[in-house]
Amino acid sequence: MEIKNTVEDLISSYKKLNFNLLQICGDEFDIKEVLAYIKKNFLPENIEVFFPEDKEEIVKSLSIKNIFGPKLIIVYDIDSIGGSLIKEVKKALEKPERLKPNFVILIFKKEENIFKIENSLAGKFKSFYDSNIPTWIKNFVEERGFSITKEAINLLHFKCGSNREEIKRHIERVIFLKENQNKSITEEDLENLGFYRDDTIFKISNSILEGKYKEALRYLVEYSDEIPLFHFVNRDLRRLLTIRANIDEKRKEEEIDFQRLNIHPYIFHKEYLPSARKLSYDFLESQFEKIMEGEYKIKNGWEEFSINFNFICEFQNGG
Repeated sequence: MEIKNTVEDLISSYKKLNFNLLQICGDEFDIKEVLAYIKKNFLPENIEVFFPEDKEEIVKSLSIKNIFGPKLIIVYDIDSIGGSLIKEVKKALEKPERLKPNFVILIFKKEENIFKIENSLAGKFKSFYDSNIPTWIKNFVEERGFSITKEAINLLHFKCGSNREEIKRHIERVIFLKENQNKSITEEDLENLGFYRDDTIFKISNSILEGKYKEALRYLVEYSDEIPLFHFVNRDLRRLLTIRANIDEKRKEEEIDFQRLNIHPYIFHKEYLPSARKLSYDFLESQFEKIMEGEYKIKNGWEEFSINFNFICEFQNGG
């Protein structure tokens, strides 16, 4: 079984190697990108999509060849089927070469459930962190033969957060409108951009910034299974600590280098600066030490949810 961790590597292997079975899990955007690419190679009427409730139909479809050309079979949350049927699915797939000319894509909820099947291709995409978004934007634009200014990257990042689907949509819209004009995307090209932040991580970090710790805890419980949150709590604390240090040094607002902290001017003045003024430097410093300890614990196998929960609770008690 060959395993790939990026969309580009997986698609490259799909093109070069004669696989008929792809097993995939992880980041939803990356999975959609892979599916979109592979779907282009099949007629729409020859694409079959199944979910766990279609379990009987899944086994049947795997054993039927299509006389009207190769068939693409996509199964979502395959590891939710369970019971004896999952054994039947494994048996039907144990020799992927027998699937030809059909192609099968299995989408798993958990990485550890991916089947160990020889001559299959697997993709395991990690959740994409907010700090990686600027580099991703730059690479995405350059792959399409365009360039993008730093100001435009920051604006896209600020307006869309880590929502790569919306970022992609806006970049492609600008590229389409430019046609044969200059191939540089600027802040002006994105001036009418609305807000498209994810309703997950930003609900939590924004609640912390606003001092609404009960809301932050509620959102943490609500979204804890969907996305790793520790990075964002860590990021916001580091930013608040730096801003508070500047305030204590009697620096004026315009003297604080918010760009170095990778914060958009609007969100700096509206969210971070007022929040930093509410909390003392000593309190933020003590919390920063605790979050460093938390990062170490997570890297050594501690449960991330409990670390985040305790951290926000202490913020609530000390803030």
